Amino acid sequence: MQTVLSLIALAAVAYVLAHFVVERLQARFLVSSGVEYVILGLLLGPQMPWGAALSVEALQGLHPVMSLVIGGVGLLFGLQANFRALLTRQDDAGQLALTVFITTGAMVGAGTWLLLQTRALGGFGADDAAAGAWVLASSAAVSSSGAMALVRRRFGAQGPLTHLLDGTMRAAELLAIAAFGVVFAVFHAPDPAHGDWTYANWLLVTLGLGVGLGLLFRLFIGDGAEDEDHIFLAVLGIIVFASGAAYALQLSPLLVNLVLGTTLSNVARCHDVVLAAMERQHRTVTLMLLVLAGALWTPIPVAGLVLVAAYLLLRFAAKLLGGVAAASSAEGRLPRDVGRGLLGHGDVAIAMAVSYRIVFDGPVVDLVFTCILASVVLSELTAARQLMGLLIDSGDIRREGPGNGPSLPTPADGAPTAEGA
Repeated sequence: MQTVLSLIALAAVAYVLAHFVVERLQARFLVSSGVEYVILGLLLGPQMPWGAALSVEALQGLHPVMSLVIGGVGLLFGLQANFRALLTRQDDAGQLALTVFITTGAMVGAGTWLLLQTRALGGFGADDAAAGAWVLASSAAVSSSGAMALVRRRFGAQGPLTHLLDGTMRAAELLAIAAFGVVFAVFHAPDPAHGDWTYANWLLVTLGLGVGLGLLFRLFIGDGAEDEDHIFLAVLGIIVFASGAAYALQLSPLLVNLVLGTTLSNVARCHDVVLAAMERQHRTVTLMLLVLAGALWTPIPVAGLVLVAAYLLLRFAAKLLGGVAAASSAEGRLPRDVGRGLLGHGDVAIAMAVSYRIVFDGPVVDLVFTCILASVVLSELTAARQLMGLLIDSGDIRREGPGNGPSLPTPADGAPTAEGA
């Protein structure tokens, strides 16, 4: 309890500092918020020489809390998942998301799988290398909407490409979470209580938990529930139950709660109220997740930096190539460099890394965790600029004079001009 209270207090201090300091830097230099919380977690973690505010034992004790936080992320995305709207869209968002997802998964998965089996990185066994590469491929496929939210807030970006990229990012995150959840079924540790269960059994358990708890919540909350406090407490209880079950069974709380949220969005009449309650807590949940991710980081051998560099380069190249492939089949409806707008790597990737960390262990986990953490930090610093340049080229962001709307930053503000972008 003391550890939890200390973590909450530290997170509150970080939130205040971010509000008064980091948001001003964010507006000036066009970087997404989040890096500061990862750094805070690193400073508080057990790897620091001055002593840890969060020891290894304390972090292990917080694993159920981490699972709960991860479950909150999955539930929010499940509640936002509108498959009917995605399937009936008239633009190329679905095709772009699927093309980039396949390209990124194939390139990152194959490249990192080969590297993880090299002697220089440790020559990991087939299962460890395959699981690590699968996690890296799934996480690389994430295209966070954090950069889009920043660019929209700063410049009022709007237009066809902005709308298309927004839908693409949401679809990419859903695909990535689904692919990531399969890792926990395929590489599930042998369990004497369940005999020789295959990955298909564990996948059915994952889906059954999500759907079953969604229907249970529907029965519990009823049709006419409108009290937001009552609904929020009920949602919190169902997240605790779903995430706790996933943690106990060593399944993905992200996927279980994604299925739960999707079920609620289709069967609960109070879906909008539930979604509003979760969105109000999203910033707090993300903050806690980033702090915990920083604290969980473990140093890796120098040779492991080869994998980190390869992951960053492969992900960047795969996003661009996937965009080119989607644009080629769209017959001129998409810019060929549309992949520049999909480089964001935010809280979903962090949730994947933490989820993988608390269930699996070993040197390969340290390498995979470091790769994802490094990619998230780098993307937070650069993704918004890349997206801004793409939207300037497409005309979704326009330079306007004072009094006529938001203007683009000048070089003195730390951002490129329209011509330079």
